[in-house]
Amino acid sequence: MKAELRHNLPFRQIAEERLGQGEIQAVAISFLITMIPHFFNLPVWVSVLALSALAWRNLQAVGHAGAIPRWLLVIMVVVGGISVFAQFWTIAGRDPGLALLTVMTAFKFLEARTHRDLLILIFLSYFLLATHFLFDQSMLIAAFMFMVLIIITATLITVNQRDNQVPIKTRLLASARLIGLSIPIMLILFILVPRIPGPLWGLTEEQRGGITGLSDTMSPGEISDLITSNEVAFRVTFDDAIPAQSQLYWRGPVMLRFDGRRWSQARTEKFQSIELPADAQLTRYTVILEPHGRKWLFGLDLPATIPPKSQLTAEYQLVAEEAINDMKKYDVASILNAPVGLDETFDYLAAALEYDENRNPQTIALGRQWANRFDSDDALIRHALRKFNTEQYVYTLQPPLLGEHPSDEFLFQTRQGFCEHYASSFTLLMRAAGIPARVVTGYQGGETNQAGNYLIVRQSDAHAWSEVYLEDRGWVRVDPTAAVSPDRIENGLDLALRDSDAVFRFSNRNAIISRMLFAWDNMQYSWSKWVLNYDHRRQSSFLRDLGLGIRSWGDMVIALVLCLVVVTGAYAVYGWYRDRPPPAPRYEQLIKLLLKKLHKAGMTRHPSEPLEKFLRRIEREHGIKDPQLQQIFDNYTRIKYARGYDREVVLRRFEQLVSGWKLQRG
Repeated sequence: MKAELRHNLPFRQIAEERLGQGEIQAVAISFLITMIPHFFNLPVWVSVLALSALAWRNLQAVGHAGAIPRWLLVIMVVVGGISVFAQFWTIAGRDPGLALLTVMTAFKFLEARTHRDLLILIFLSYFLLATHFLFDQSMLIAAFMFMVLIIITATLITVNQRDNQVPIKTRLLASARLIGLSIPIMLILFILVPRIPGPLWGLTEEQRGGITGLSDTMSPGEISDLITSNEVAFRVTFDDAIPAQSQLYWRGPVMLRFDGRRWSQARTEKFQSIELPADAQLTRYTVILEPHGRKWLFGLDLPATIPPKSQLTAEYQLVAEEAINDMKKYDVASILNAPVGLDETFDYLAAALEYDENRNPQTIALGRQWANRFDSDDALIRHALRKFNTEQYVYTLQPPLLGEHPSDEFLFQTRQGFCEHYASSFTLLMRAAGIPARVVTGYQGGETNQAGNYLIVRQSDAHAWSEVYLEDRGWVRVDPTAAVSPDRIENGLDLALRDSDAVFRFSNRNAIISRMLFAWDNMQYSWSKWVLNYDHRRQSSFLRDLGLGIRSWGDMVIALVLCLVVVTGAYAVYGWYRDRPPPAPRYEQLIKLLLKKLHKAGMTRHPSEPLEKFLRRIEREHGIKDPQLQQIFDNYTRIKYARGYDREVVLRRFEQLVSGWKLQRG
């Protein structure tokens, strides 16, 4: 029997719904808006391919272009995948993954024929929107994503309703309402979902280059290239007053080895613990460090405490256990101008005197000459700084290029340089004079944001200085830049450079613009502090401070379920209240009251029975002849169906008739 049905019934395939021009354009616009920031992250050919696919599909929708054959689309998909692999030599990772997804979505547009295809494209747009956080986690990109989320959802409403006559404003408002209703649930999930230690994603290898500019090597010109960037390196909140600008030396990589041109790191030993003097004056502060792909943490010279999951090298540089691929917050304390290295090893001091005899012969000769001329190291150092201060040396971001003997060319020919030129040449002079010396890189200074009372340290604050070893004093910081350009250390970079080179801090701009920029940066800082840096430690601290007894993951799960039940229950109650039937008009309530009285007297109106017919029936069956009841029924009919009888005075008279009526049997 089943076989007969299978062979005899007229089975036929139902054609899938074809697409309209408006639906295709709406999805194309949503995808285009979603991709706008990504066009700066994608290879040019991928962006051109995506735009070309959108243009072709829209021309096809209006009948100005033909459909691409499926066999050709298959070839294009294969070529596109191979091209992405050829560009990155992998399809795994952030950048190649985004490129591959964009290429395949573009080809999906060319293939789209049915309603189902458009739904797939909309869901791909949602996914592509989420990938923006892999490139930028700022508050600005979050606001952009929220706006685009409304647009994509409005497009989804358009595609599902299949009605282009609904105004765009109505669709956008409906989308915004849906997303607005999801915000409480989003906040509950953000606050109460247990946080896993460590970031959900971090920087990949291709992201790390060029973020910080500082490295484990230094040569003339590298730091000055970084100064043109006003990107934030980190922000700092001090427990007490912010120290003077001249004390804000943020210690980074320490360079010991020198090959005549390039400085590099050498020592790898680390302190297990730090013994603080009983009378130590600690400066305590909290740093929120932007991701830079290295293990370096930055602390004021010199760090006296070690943040969790980090170490302090024997050269007093803070390093984390893992690369900083996500925003990191840490607390640290420092002792400003503290003596260090009093018990420095002989081997390390010997390494701090090494240099290449075949490079920079003039600088080496000058250092040796000073060694024979001065009886004390202090006098020699003062003379070197006086040379930079009194002779025609220029502090500039655009120094001439240097050749095989950079220190010689800088000291005796060009005399134009940035901090790394002065630090490198000064350190070599000290070594040639027999004084152990090394180069320290990091940041110097910062700008105070009065709106939030914290310090902003930018990439443009990158700096290099020297340290010399003196008997009974250990390693002593000497900044030759302070000799040639005191404004750089006392007041910041902007006042030290010519107007053509200055990067201009917020505080140096128009007063109104300055306040606006500081307010915006304060918002960014709060976003970083409370949203991006909401890790398992901050979550535990925040929930504990609420005083609700939430102390473990189990408590969080219970609180999460209860909150979701309360919110969804509130939505259900609100939906019921909003969709409940409106109250019946007063005259309907009065007539129901009258019919109830009649029902109690044994005269029940049948369902859908007209009032006039009901009145005739009860007259016939119960022997009732009541003119007042006839008048009430007549007035009810006029009020309900005739014009002009719904006035207040008529309704009041009708209410008096009903309330004054009594059953009369006749």
